[in-house]
Amino acid sequence: MTAVETVAHALREDILDGRTVAGEPLREAALTTRFGVNRHTVRAALQMLAAERLVTFEAYRGARVRSFSDADVLALMEYRTAIEVEALRLLRTRSAAGPRPHDAIVAANEALRTACTTRPHGQRRIERAHAELHHAIVAAAGSPRLLEAHAGLLAELGLFMVQLRSVLPPEELISQHDRLVDALLGDHAEAELRAHLAHSAEQIVALRHAAG
Repeated sequence: MTAVETVAHALREDILDGRTVAGEPLREAALTTRFGVNRHTVRAALQMLAAERLVTFEAYRGARVRSFSDADVLALMEYRTAIEVEALRLLRTRSAAGPRPHDAIVAANEALRTACTTRPHGQRRIERAHAELHHAIVAAAGSPRLLEAHAGLLAELGLFMVQLRSVLPPEELISQHDRLVDALLGDHAEAELRAHLAHSAEQIVALRHAAG
């Protein structure tokens, strides 16, 4: 990895592990000292994370870890829903015409269950398993462009899940996704997926308002 990628990777891990929290400043001077690099390298790494929507820049205040406004939550969920529901539609259409490519989805759900039950306090591992399950649903549709678009959301979705930690315990995560995966073969799969994603958005908006 280049120096820029190394710094970006370390900061990304800090953010997605919850070691740096939403709204926390990311001061260039402190980061140059921490990583032993120049400001240009730090700035380029922060710009890389801004492109992933993990960091925001504010005039005269510099970079900070992104926090979600209500509008941010709505925009993210609209885009995510468009990708995942269309992927599910394609998956169901193609499954009807041939072999059902659900094994990878079931396996990803089992991996999420294992992460939740064996290490219920290992939140980053659980969040990775959660992302891999939703990515498996998109991958099963067999659309490279949808898969590429969804991959571009994974870091942002990771930050979204970090901010849901206090209201989404592992047992609820298991229950929600068991219900979702069970619905994939039924007649109401798309409605269940829409409801699942909408519920996540409602939880984080409610959490923000309670904290405010």
